[in-house]
Amino acid sequence: MIVGIVGIGLIGGSMAMDLRQRGFATKIIGTDNNPEHIRIAKSTGIIQEEGSLADLAKSCDLIIVATPVDVSPGIVLTLLDQVKDGSVVLDVGSTKEQICQAVASHPRREQFVACHPIAGTENTGPGAAHHKLFDHKVNIICNAEASGVATVRIAEEVFGVLKMETVHMEAREHDRHIAFVSHLSHITSFALGLTVLKIEKDEKSIFNMAGSGFASTVRLAKSSPDMWAPIFSQNAGHVSAALDAYIDQLLLFKETIDEGLSSETYDMISNANQISRILDGIELKNRQKPFARPLTGKDKLEIAPISTWLPDLQRPLVISGPCSAETEEQVMETCQQLAATGKVDVLRAGIWKPRTRPNNFEGIGTVGLEWLRKAKETTGMKIAVEVANKQHVEDALKYGVDILWIGARTTVNPFSVQEIADALQGIDVPVLVKNPINADLELWIGALERLSGAGITKLGAIHRGFAKYGETRFRNAPQWQLPIELKRRMPDLPMICDPSHICGNRELLAEISQQAMDLNYTGLMLESHIDPDKAWSDAKQQVTPERLAEIIDGLVLRNGYGGKVEVDDTLQELRSQVDQFDSELFTLLSQRMQVVENIGRYKKENKLTILQASRWNDVLERSFERGEKLGLSRDFIHKYLKAVHQESIHHQSAIMNA
Repeated sequence: MIVGIVGIGLIGGSMAMDLRQRGFATKIIGTDNNPEHIRIAKSTGIIQEEGSLADLAKSCDLIIVATPVDVSPGIVLTLLDQVKDGSVVLDVGSTKEQICQAVASHPRREQFVACHPIAGTENTGPGAAHHKLFDHKVNIICNAEASGVATVRIAEEVFGVLKMETVHMEAREHDRHIAFVSHLSHITSFALGLTVLKIEKDEKSIFNMAGSGFASTVRLAKSSPDMWAPIFSQNAGHVSAALDAYIDQLLLFKETIDEGLSSETYDMISNANQISRILDGIELKNRQKPFARPLTGKDKLEIAPISTWLPDLQRPLVISGPCSAETEEQVMETCQQLAATGKVDVLRAGIWKPRTRPNNFEGIGTVGLEWLRKAKETTGMKIAVEVANKQHVEDALKYGVDILWIGARTTVNPFSVQEIADALQGIDVPVLVKNPINADLELWIGALERLSGAGITKLGAIHRGFAKYGETRFRNAPQWQLPIELKRRMPDLPMICDPSHICGNRELLAEISQQAMDLNYTGLMLESHIDPDKAWSDAKQQVTPERLAEIIDGLVLRNGYGGKVEVDDTLQELRSQVDQFDSELFTLLSQRMQVVENIGRYKKENKLTILQASRWNDVLERSFERGEKLGLSRDFIHKYLKAVHQESIHHQSAIMNA
């Protein structure tokens, strides 16, 4: 591959060296507005040829723009006007929002990828370039959904050759975060350098008295103004906000020192020492993360209000779409019909399908993400998919997926959840967590904690029911008491019900949806298909878009709900909880009586009497002991068991006398 480099300094020169040395580039053609840079680059072998922008556009398969950010947009636009079909243009500057805006409407936008390899030193020019500058560092790709799929893959391959880990971010978010973690540190260094130079006029005194602490802190002040002045200008808003926060801390230090508040100063320094955890993590990021203690009743996860990621939500959130993406036509038609109902807020489709047994349809794979992206573009609606590993996360974000969810089979595995959390580090995309298959509340909470530990604040839970044994009318038992307990522990957590997986059939969807609304759930996730009976997976639990609209229209929103996300009617919510417990008790009692009838058949076949007095006495004594430990009175237990026992005798008598 022939690679062009525009701007042969520390970054461009170092990339050129490693791309050629590691066999990715067969030839490097360079251009720079400084003739001395060209001379050094050619004499040291960083480039093999010099050329103009037109020469690079004509000859190169990949062009890397490594210039100051104030001139990068113009250069990229010029290159996109001239490059060959299939060529890729990368920008590696430190700010991304302006360049993404500049190229947004260009007809060759898909051939451009906005990148930021986070590496460098205070030194500049081709003489500072060196091998392995990028090894084990992080590269950020911004707004990948606007780039072509093949283009992004080439960019990722480039940074893979440079041994970098690539993550994806939205351009504005990138600029906001980088203002704090990079731009602010440079301004601090420049300001410290200016302060010392102004106050300490005697350069000899600075040289004699400055220690390693001063040298390491002011090191960045040697950075090039040609590069950093444009960065500060382009990212002025975010840099100013970072400076405001930093100045507040400086003034607080000054106040405590001026007033002789040594204990307060001590506490501030002690709190600042916590940054060591982050610095240690940067140095040892490939090692296992420190143990995080479990959440206690005194702790709270930072959970962003749902209005921050779904600002236009005016009614209970509805997420809908096919269980599986099957064909482009099926995805597009289903999503368009759902959008036309006006009842759906977010479109969904299963891309990867973890099946209980092999040789079943396990999802169409990454190609389905392109269909879902087209549905997003056509309808203007947000899209959501399930992810189960790091690669899923990266692919989903690359295709512009707005909301991720973790499935029940993944939630049960802390290692899988941690892998997803690590992949999402620094990317605050909304993530919904389905309950684990088994009824384990701590696993559910643990998954949410792991995501929170990765900096995810846009969190939510999905209640999809729990695995059960025996035949019931549900595919997965609701066990409403578990999501209720989760909501009690995390009252700010949006709770979404998945009636499709709870019911396993479309006949019960309306009933379970209503129960979820009565329990103040934030919303529903319902599967919909243009032809449910022909669906490739879970056909029985899917409905047409038209029927889905009928279910939503039929919901009764109780007083205090009013179409809003929060309910103030605490009493109504508590009563609904009691109703759910009663409903589950009746279900259990019904299942108990089925077992009693089997016992009756056994007694009939073996000519045994219905009443076994010794057995009844044993049941009473054991139940009294267990019940008292659970805070239930002996009198209540006796009355309850007596009623249950009498009903059991009635069922067995009917069998005996049949």
